[in-house]
Amino acid sequence: MIDVPVGGLVADVFLPERLPAPTVVVRTPYGTPGLWPEADALTGAGLAVVLQDLRGRHRSPGEFEAGADERADGHAALDWITAQPWSDGVTCLYGTAYEAYAAWCAVGHPSVRGVAGRQSWPPAAVAVDEELWWRTEIGGGRQLRPGLYDLALTRPAWPVPLGAWPPTPSSWHPQARRASSRIRAADLPTLHLGSWYCGSAATTLRQAALARRATVVMGGWASPLTHRLQPECAIDVPVDPDPSDLALPWLVAVATGADPMEGHRCLVLGSNRWEQTDPRPAARPDLRALPLTGPASSSIDHDPADPYPSLPHSADLLVIGPRADVVRLRATGHVEWRGAARVRCRVRTDRAAELVATLVHETPAGVRTRLADGTAPITPGHAVAEMRCAPVAVDLPAGHVLHLELTVGRRPRHTAPETPVTVTVSDVELLVPGGRR
Repeated sequence: MIDVPVGGLVADVFLPERLPAPTVVVRTPYGTPGLWPEADALTGAGLAVVLQDLRGRHRSPGEFEAGADERADGHAALDWITAQPWSDGVTCLYGTAYEAYAAWCAVGHPSVRGVAGRQSWPPAAVAVDEELWWRTEIGGGRQLRPGLYDLALTRPAWPVPLGAWPPTPSSWHPQARRASSRIRAADLPTLHLGSWYCGSAATTLRQAALARRATVVMGGWASPLTHRLQPECAIDVPVDPDPSDLALPWLVAVATGADPMEGHRCLVLGSNRWEQTDPRPAARPDLRALPLTGPASSSIDHDPADPYPSLPHSADLLVIGPRADVVRLRATGHVEWRGAARVRCRVRTDRAAELVATLVHETPAGVRTRLADGTAPITPGHAVAEMRCAPVAVDLPAGHVLHLELTVGRRPRHTAPETPVTVTVSDVELLVPGGRR
């Protein structure tokens, strides 16, 4: 490994024994040491590897502005790489989360032969807790700051500048459009690795739907870039193949002109089985209603002094206990779907608020964990609200139960009003995609 300036930014360069060689490029805001084991594996397979700190991150000079410089800086890095005597002129781009975004931004360079991205950034919709975690621990300053998110939740004022807060669509839509346009224009093999447990699941599937030659794998991977597994983890984390075991052979094959021989795969939660099927949902799926049991009409009484809490993704929601500020319904019959569930209901409220629908999986042991959620703004008066939940593949075995919870906010994941709010809900429907692709 050698440490060199690449396109004005700092990078680690790993070279195989035989040169010239194709090059795998990862441009990262997270620091390069965590990527060294994968780089070593790739050089052992005959590829060169360049791991570059993004502008304003770790060793690279400048100021980091999320989404701003990745096309120009990425092309500069690829120009430098392909001009080196050890390069055969072929590159592949790779990365997780923001690294994948940086890869998509540079995909138009003529040297690029393929892109492998895992759990891509930016998310299709931002939950407040996920955005706060990004801005405190990942997206601000030169270095990672692990633990700052948890500290921020205990402070009356944020311990670091967050920029415009709370987040709005303008926080991520420009970057999302930028990545989408690059993916749509690229006619080359792409590998899309996602996790149902990650807020990026919808982004992974949306980008894969835009790609012309996509292979899509949706699993249940747990990492700090997914749902921040807690010590009290209640999720039955599936035994998945490691994403590196899928991505690295694919990169080697594409870079050397071989057939990657990798097909679509989809992990089905609940049963935790793998299917050799395309996990991308249909663009306009037929919807069917899952029967629900519970009160025909009920009220949510929000108290700003005691808002309904949102525990970490991996925690057991049963510990929250009975409350007056939640409407809980239970699905009956066999629960199975692939894609984005929708919740519709009639609402009557005295103040504006955000209605949150949370789909909760309860195991025979009584453990309850979040599968997916969605939100909708509601205004004073009578209306129909519709919440589109995050996509997921679900097939609950016998003895497992699906609950639908309706709340006003779910702090810190979703904002809650600062004044008391009463919301009456009725005619609740849970609509799920009715068939497989």
